[in-house]
Amino acid sequence: MGGEHPPIRFIIYLMDDSELLKKYEPVLRFAKSERFFPMAVEPYLEKCTIFPSGPQGVVGLLSHPNEPLAARLGKLESGEYFLRFVNEPLIDSDVWVWWGISSALLSGAGWFISGWRGVELAALLALIAAFIIFIQASPIRLRFFPAALAALFFFLLQAAPILFFLRPHAFVSAQIEYLVLLPIYLFALFYLSVRAMKFIFDNIIPEAPGVVMDMLSRATETVARKAFYQYAEILENEPQPVYYGRVARWQDVEGNDWKSLQYHFFYAFNDWRLAANGINHHEGDWEMVAVYLKNHEPYSLLLSQHGTGAMELWQDVQCVKDKDGKETTHPLIYVALGSHANYSRPEVIRSASLFQEGLFQRFIYWVDGLIHFLFMLFNPSEKERQIALHELTTHPATALTEESFEKLRDERDHYMVSLPMEIATGDGFRIGYKGNPRSEKIGRSSSYLKRVMSDRKVVHPRSREWKQVLLSPEPDWVHYKGLWGVKSLLKDESGPPGPKWDRPDKLFAVYPRKRWEKSLEWLKELENILMSKNKKKT
Repeated sequence: MGGEHPPIRFIIYLMDDSELLKKYEPVLRFAKSERFFPMAVEPYLEKCTIFPSGPQGVVGLLSHPNEPLAARLGKLESGEYFLRFVNEPLIDSDVWVWWGISSALLSGAGWFISGWRGVELAALLALIAAFIIFIQASPIRLRFFPAALAALFFFLLQAAPILFFLRPHAFVSAQIEYLVLLPIYLFALFYLSVRAMKFIFDNIIPEAPGVVMDMLSRATETVARKAFYQYAEILENEPQPVYYGRVARWQDVEGNDWKSLQYHFFYAFNDWRLAANGINHHEGDWEMVAVYLKNHEPYSLLLSQHGTGAMELWQDVQCVKDKDGKETTHPLIYVALGSHANYSRPEVIRSASLFQEGLFQRFIYWVDGLIHFLFMLFNPSEKERQIALHELTTHPATALTEESFEKLRDERDHYMVSLPMEIATGDGFRIGYKGNPRSEKIGRSSSYLKRVMSDRKVVHPRSREWKQVLLSPEPDWVHYKGLWGVKSLLKDESGPPGPKWDRPDKLFAVYPRKRWEKSLEWLKELENILMSKNKKKT
């Protein structure tokens, strides 16, 4: 007679935070010409300097004068601070020293060769060299400068023959000069003027919004370029991309257990305007992807986009496939060029209203569109004039709005106005679970960009695998309430707040972000937005 069987015990294995985050780890696909990728915070802080942006900030910095920056951040109670990543002068002092020495030597050589005329020529060359050095450090975009010089040359070429007609000439009669040469010149002047204006509208006016905002911003093209070089130096010692993982747990009023698996990404620079004619430019950039679990099952995917967000129910999420073609639990994310906004599908969006808060920026782009529209309306080209007249007659109420400029095309089906673009094509660097990349949809970013943008120099992390860093316990820098970049004249051009904190309100008080402290409220907001979009579609 056998003995009794021991009772069967069911062991439920609960994953810890690290394993949960690993299971749903996102795969990020970037555009081809992306320059900045998710990185560790500490090497960024090593290159940063902190500055106060108000009286409380001054007092706070004086209270902790000699501590390392990473340690000080958690002790600063106020939000009146900002970090500056690029601290070098835009033009090294050595450059001006060499300019002074070269100018003196050139002046001496000019005097030796042809006296005062030689000195005047040397002075002119020195001024030209100084102007070029200044342009390298100024807010004016480098690709704007040669186009402006070309347009100036065009106008000088047109004006030069005027001197010929103001003076009498023995070798040509007055009749020939005024009855033959002058009409030919006036016809050529008209033709060259039209070509010069077309060149300006094709190559200069599209750069004008960026030039204006660069002048108001403290994150100009030169700063963006230096930030890229500093980030490339960091990559030499930090070859692996990083995400900061956090698991938040809640229970709703119906008794459902919720987990928010948060993946926080930090980028050294947001160069959206330079990379894709986007709206803003700033040092530092915090973005996030979150997978929500309801009663231990995946429920939705939430994506950060320009201070707001988007949501997809899990059954609609596009996940990475393994080598056998089976779907995994790793969501596939497409990161927009420069702005680092996250999308669940390859996206190319062309609109001035991409970034709702950037009202001043949107106004600048609207003015740009208005100038183009008026140029079409009074253009000698019959086709372009008819396009503008057709828009005025068929849509008189919206002819001069952002929406009209977004769709305005010429007879060759080219966009007339260069509006901001959100380019999340995924045709560049890829980070995360390897799987089967060939099965993933991608776009072609070079189809939407000028060559100077699509072919620019980039440096990738040497590793494509994630390095996971848990935010539990929270490091000191999480408690920093200031900005992770320079504070600019325009709020939208300033660095962002950290992953935990929102921007200061009108009374300078700082509160935690909703997506950090009240994740279920953020989910509900985005869920309502998703429902309203689906209703409009139906």
